[in-house]
Amino acid sequence: MNETAKIHIGLLTPESANRSHFENFKKLLPPEISMTFEGLNLLRTSRYDLEGKSDEVIKRALELHRKNLVHGIIITGAPMVILNPGLETKVSQAVGLPVVTAVSAAIAALKALSTKKLTLMTPFDEAMNTRLKKHLLDAGITVLSCPPFEDQTVGAGSKVGPDELFTRAEKAFTEAREADAIYFQGASLDPLPIIQRLEEKLGVPVIASNPAMLWCILSRLGYKYSISGYGRLLASWPEIES
Repeated sequence: MNETAKIHIGLLTPESANRSHFENFKKLLPPEISMTFEGLNLLRTSRYDLEGKSDEVIKRALELHRKNLVHGIIITGAPMVILNPGLETKVSQAVGLPVVTAVSAAIAALKALSTKKLTLMTPFDEAMNTRLKKHLLDAGITVLSCPPFEDQTVGAGSKVGPDELFTRAEKAFTEAREADAIYFQGASLDPLPIIQRLEEKLGVPVIASNPAMLWCILSRLGYKYSISGYGRLLASWPEIES
């Protein structure tokens, strides 16, 4: 833990914490924010390995808080929350801290920026995308396009470089026509390096799960920042709905 930090956040990821996309995530952190990254190592060969793991996540969250005295907890991975309904509430109640997950944070960010029609970019299979779309639709947000990802195995998203990802997102957005935002879910795609570039080219908000979770947890803790270079969500830091 950074001894000069005022706020300490714990992050639980279903995979290993030693993933390359977390290096870009760390670049978002203001100087007074420190973060402990801890891998649950629950994800083996399939995202569906995560189903029914609420009790294990609660146990690890309690351990994380006991060891690090965190102020809030981030749980990454849309499949984790999709396959474990009510996970965010269960962990928050057990630990007694604010907890945010990838899907809830992204929905909060999309609502804060008044977006209702999306281009969705994920590395997931059709069944997982269908579940994610339902979460969004239940929140009043419609997915207009979600291009299939040819390699849907765990970790395959990291094989797509930023320029290729930019081209894919631009094409999917253009084909959607009426979309008013792009939403990246699946941090292995690592869209952080291209968020600002996409927004400048297409003129719409671009939401990605990691920035959304950072904005959401810090907002719930009562903090507000302006972080430039990663799109309008972090730059404008809109109010979160209570």
